Amino acid sequence: MKIVPIFFPNAGCRRKCTFCNEWMATMKSSPKSVKDEIYKAYEFYHGNENSELALYGGTFTAIENWEEILIESYRCVEELGMRGIRLSTRPDEVRNVDFLKANGVVNVEIGAQSMCQDVLDASKRDHTVEDVRKAVKILKDAGIGVSVHLMTGLPEDTKSKSLFSSFEVANLRPNGVRIHPTLVLKKTELEREYLAGHYVPQSIEEASDWVSDMIAIFLNGRIVIERIGMYQDEETLKNVVGGPFHPAFGEIARSALYRKYLILTEAKRVFGPPNLRSQIVGRNRDLDLEFLPSKEIAVDGKDCKITFNKWLLEYVHSLKEMARCDL
Repeated sequence: MKIVPIFFPNAGCRRKCTFCNEWMATMKSSPKSVKDEIYKAYEFYHGNENSELALYGGTFTAIENWEEILIESYRCVEELGMRGIRLSTRPDEVRNVDFLKANGVVNVEIGAQSMCQDVLDASKRDHTVEDVRKAVKILKDAGIGVSVHLMTGLPEDTKSKSLFSSFEVANLRPNGVRIHPTLVLKKTELEREYLAGHYVPQSIEEASDWVSDMIAIFLNGRIVIERIGMYQDEETLKNVVGGPFHPAFGEIARSALYRKYLILTEAKRVFGPPNLRSQIVGRNRDLDLEFLPSKEIAVDGKDCKITFNKWLLEYVHSLKEMARCDL
C-alpha cells in the first residue's frame, strides 16, 4: 500500500503543542485547490489502485470546512481509482464517523503521543488519555482502521512512561502504530525551552534504546509498525535544531532490538531471512557472529537454539515490570 499525502499544516489546531510546527516539519502550505493538489501528489508519488490519499499535517476533523474538503477529496479518489482516504486528527476531535466512512475514509491516524497524563499536560496537548481510548473504540466500532502515533522524549517523559504508553496502546488493538522520537523544531515553545537549557532532547542512542523496546512490545502484540521516526529531507532538516535525527533511525532502532536479543541469548550463530541481515548483524558487526540464511530468526545460544519469537515473549514480559506512569 502506497501513501499519497497532501498537507494542511496546523489547520484545525485550536491549540499549539510545545513541540509542534507543522509548516517547519513539512515545508508545505495548505492547498489553495484541493483537487489540483491531489492530482499533483498522485503523479509525484506514482499513485495507483493500491494507494491511499493521506490528508496530513493538522487536526483534519476540526478544520472549519472539513466535510467539504473530504467530499471533494473522495470524489478525486474515486476518479483516480485509489483505495481510500486516511487522515490525521486529535483524539478529542474524532467526530461524525458515519460521515467519514461514507466518504471513503479507511484509516484515521490518532495523535496520542503518550498515554501518561503528565506528559500530555507538559506538552500542552490539552486532551486526556481517556480521549485516546474513546477515539480508538469509536473508530473501530464504525469499521474504520486506526493508527496511533506515539512520541518519545517529550517533556516529563521517561523510558518507563514510554513503555507504559506502548502497552496501553497495544491493549487497544489498533491496526498500526507510528513512533516518533521528539525533534526540536524552529519556532516552537520546545525550541525556547531547549535554548534556555530547560529541555534536554534524547540522543540517538537513548532514543533507539527506548524505541527498540517499544518495537518489541508491538511486534509481540502482532501490531503493524507503520513508521519509525519522522521523515526529513534536506529542506525540512534545516528546521531541526535538536533531537535524535538520523535518516535511518528506524533501521537503527530495529537493529538495537536484535542486538539485545543476540547479547542476552549469548548467541554463537544467528539465522534469519537474508533481507533482514543488515538489521540483525549489519549494525552489530562488533559481535562477530556468523549469519546463516533461514526463514525463521533464531540463534544458537549458550545452551540451545532460541527463536526470536520465543525470546521476544519473555523479554516483553520483563518490560512490564518497568512500565509505569509514575517513574
